[in-house]
Amino acid sequence: MNHKMHLSIFITFILSLFLWAPSGKAQTAEQNTYVRFLKSGSEQLKQGDYQSARDSFEQSLRYYDVDPAAHLGLGMAYFHLKDDHLAERELLRVIDLNPKEAAAYQVLGEISYRRDDFEFALSYWEKAVQLNPSNAALKTRLERVRREHTTEKDFNRDVTSHFQVKYEGREKIEAGRIILRILEDAYGELGRALSFYPSQEIQVILYTGKQFQEVTDAPGWSGGLYDGKIRIPIGGIEQETPGLRRLLYHEYTHAVVRAIAPRVPTWLNEGLAQYFEGRELTAGQREALKELARAAKLPSLSNLEGSFMGLGSGQAASAYLISLSAVRAMIDRYGMYRVKMVLDELAAGADAGKALSAGIMNSYAEFEREWKRSLE
Repeated sequence: MNHKMHLSIFITFILSLFLWAPSGKAQTAEQNTYVRFLKSGSEQLKQGDYQSARDSFEQSLRYYDVDPAAHLGLGMAYFHLKDDHLAERELLRVIDLNPKEAAAYQVLGEISYRRDDFEFALSYWEKAVQLNPSNAALKTRLERVRREHTTEKDFNRDVTSHFQVKYEGREKIEAGRIILRILEDAYGELGRALSFYPSQEIQVILYTGKQFQEVTDAPGWSGGLYDGKIRIPIGGIEQETPGLRRLLYHEYTHAVVRAIAPRVPTWLNEGLAQYFEGRELTAGQREALKELARAAKLPSLSNLEGSFMGLGSGQAASAYLISLSAVRAMIDRYGMYRVKMVLDELAAGADAGKALSAGIMNSYAEFEREWKRSLE
């Protein structure tokens, strides 16, 4: 679920909280305790601390089991913890208690989509839009997934124990097998480096260039995309190439980072993806960064925490270059173990500053100063 989608559902959840929470002077001690756990859960959910949110909502339901807001919060926490079975149970309970709760249908759609069940996902999202016509972000997503379903409904599938690849045309069977073989290599290499192996199957979809643009609306400079699924614009391939291996390692790194921590600064995410694809800074690139550092014209890393997808090709190239340089500096100085600790802190709900401070035992600002000085 992307950040805008999460924010949209969270706002709906907060409105539900105030609608259903008991209030007034007549509140009992049990009701006060219930409200305290409910509000704690909502704040923890907002911060991305999903385990604590789960615990708080479970506690609140011990005091008041018929509140849709608490079940919705618990369902959202389970969803982010990748426990789709329990998330679905809670969200269906929400609908049973309040059939007009649009946010419940929205998250149920996300669960169905994650299972590659387009029919259920679309039906849930259509219901959510019907209940909340002002949700422009969901309307846009609904249209995109309709295009995706139309494009992929007749695709072939091939699987390993960790991946499912989808492609159009029987002639691409060998291409699918090559891609699965490379991804299994990536699964092992990144797993050993980060001490992390995703537990859920990762979907990989192969498109023509035209299909990729129609489904993703990605910028022209994008060579691939990970949005919960790895999406690759690729023609017919007959053998492995270094470029294909780099592309797949890059996108698989995004899948691993997302599985560890749903919200990661983009410079860190893209820097790691380039690192694991094996990209090196050229002499010309190092010199260009050196000149920018000497002139104090390098942007702050905090300005590169958001998505790069809206950048022009030149801006994107610069952002990727800076990201690779900063992440390589972090790995060289602190080691991959400490970088993984930063991801773990982000997974626990820390913001970027606190995650770096705890992970590499240095402040965000001081790390950035060290990195820029090393360029000079």
